[in-house]
Amino acid sequence: MSQIVPPSRKKTASETRRRLLAAAERLSCTLGPAGMSLDAVAAEAGVSKGGLLYHFPSRHALLRALVEDHVAAFAAAMDHHAPGWREAEAPAQALAAARVYVAVVRDLLRKTEAPSSGIFAALTEDPLFMAPLQQLRDEIRGLFARCPDDQTMLAFLACEGILHDRLIDPERWDFARAEGDLDRIDRLLDRIAATKG
Repeated sequence: MSQIVPPSRKKTASETRRRLLAAAERLSCTLGPAGMSLDAVAAEAGVSKGGLLYHFPSRHALLRALVEDHVAAFAAAMDHHAPGWREAEAPAQALAAARVYVAVVRDLLRKTEAPSSGIFAALTEDPLFMAPLQQLRDEIRGLFARCPDDQTMLAFLACEGILHDRLIDPERWDFARAEGDLDRIDRLLDRIAATKG
């Protein structure tokens, strides 16, 4: 017989899970993957080790959840700003959603406090953690492929390059330079929208 969990306990469990993921992200940014032990994450989140293990029974599970959370947040931002982007078949709709993608990338880069991320920590643990990220990337690539001009794929690849640059060279990564590149991508998409619209 299943036990009914009161809504207040569900909310508390969800908040604890969120705190643990945020703590893991902060530690991976400041200490790198090696500093992201379960004990360190529990201490950073202000949660007992048992509380952490209730949500994430292993470091592997925590890292997998970090990747899934990152992907879900990005997809949610796309869904919020471009509802139906996955189904956008008409070239003009696809182009509008592609422009939203560039804005979401810009926002992600602006909001993240450190270039290194839990995603990178997860990759060092198990490359299979990339499956949800690769699936989202494939959906975004498909979106750009449905745009009215082949040059839009260059915009997608440029965004991928900016994200990759940030991941592999966090010490030299510079948001101002990336923002200039994103501005150029926006101008390219503006020109395409003007000529194809």
